[in-house]
Amino acid sequence: MSAVRPLAAAAIGVVLVAMLLAFGPPVVAGWLNGASGARGESLFTLAIFGPMLAIGIAGRWLGRVTGPVFGERPGRAILFGLAVGAGGLVLAVGYTWLAGSLVGGAGSTILPTLLIGIVTVTLQVAAEEMLFRGWLQPQIASVIGAPVAVLLVAVIFAALHLLGGATGVLTLANLMLGGILFGLIAVRDGGIAGAVAAHWGWNVGEQMLLGLDPNPGVGVFGALFDFDLVGAARWGGSDQGLNASLAMTIALAAIVIPLALRYRAGKSD
Repeated sequence: MSAVRPLAAAAIGVVLVAMLLAFGPPVVAGWLNGASGARGESLFTLAIFGPMLAIGIAGRWLGRVTGPVFGERPGRAILFGLAVGAGGLVLAVGYTWLAGSLVGGAGSTILPTLLIGIVTVTLQVAAEEMLFRGWLQPQIASVIGAPVAVLLVAVIFAALHLLGGATGVLTLANLMLGGILFGLIAVRDGGIAGAVAAHWGWNVGEQMLLGLDPNPGVGVFGALFDFDLVGAARWGGSDQGLNASLAMTIALAAIVIPLALRYRAGKSD
């Protein structure tokens, strides 16, 4: 019974989030009544990811997940996470450049809403990491161990993105690799500070620094630079951009494999 309850709670949480992602967007769109641009995007994110954050916090509390949420050394973890997230993004973009897919766009668009965009992305990232690595991963790990929990939660993380519009085998593989990366960082630090920082560094860098998401063009919040990805879809030249590229796969694998090997070596000592 002690093993059933944590897994049942995790399953209920996944179902709740799946329902939120499946039925929430049309409801929120109706509530926003056609609001668009930065205001519409930020309110939409708040309406979807605010409840997701609440589910993660409530699940962690009800599941009596022990240990500090952000780890023992959150400051050090944040620096490590930012380096990993930003470094992975630079590596992935470098591969697109070598493949000849990276080109300059129509021009950067620095908007007053850029700060709002950063806050919006922060909410989204914090909600996802609290749910997946702050609650589900340690909850499941308490029953089946951290290695399997990291992999299982990464699969759930990728699968739920299908409800958010993600398509394609390569996109889902990259999402799973990203989930494994964030999961390994959370295990390494004993909390989600580093995972949040890595996730944030990648997303903000891709969207609001380099203007790579959406592809082509820049989002409603603007970007400091505007780069587009063209040519073969496997190197980012599709509407899903970097997320559906081999460049992202290679970059994530180059980070995930050493982290996994280091974790394995540490467990065997």
